[in-house]
Amino acid sequence: MYEIRFVSARVKRNHIKLLKILSKVVKDRLRERLESYPYPNPHYHGEQKFPSKVEQKGILYCYEVTGGDRILYDVDEVEKIVIIHFAGNHDEEIQFFRKYS
Repeated sequence: MYEIRFVSARVKRNHIKLLKILSKVVKDRLRERLESYPYPNPHYHGEQKFPSKVEQKGILYCYEVTGGDRILYDVDEVEKIVIIHFAGNHDEEIQFFRKYS
């Protein structure tokens, strides 16, 4: 199991704000995915426990929560930690990459 951490208090607030608008099923699926297998699934064929909503964008991974909301994170495999760098919508994601790329 991976532990979920945040790079800043601001990112944590944005993550909590994003979770408030999601249904319980989507929240549980997100948490389970990040805690158990945070990597892209190369063999996605529809009926799997973890649909491939994760893609790699540069050095970060992107989980598409809903049609417009995303979470960008990095994985520390040694410590078994998922470090969330960004939580927000698609437009904010573009601004994030412009600022930090």
